[in-house]
Amino acid sequence: MPDALQLEDQVLAALERALKEQRSDVAEHLLCAIEVLCADLSPGSPLTDAYSCVAQQLVPGRQPT
Repeated sequence: MPDALQLEDQVLAALERALKEQRSDVAEHLLCAIEVLCADLSPGSPLTDAYSCVAQQLVPGRQPT
């Protein structure tokens, strides 16, 4: 479903921006949206990328896996 992938990518970009702007309240909702859109936890999926972004915010200096 190409439209869903595009939406997931847009929500992921918004999540990254919210985290950079220290808007954890917004980031929390965006993460929930990605979880609904994508249940795929394989490496490189939008959901694993989202979790990686959040982890990097929680542990500064952490390198993505």
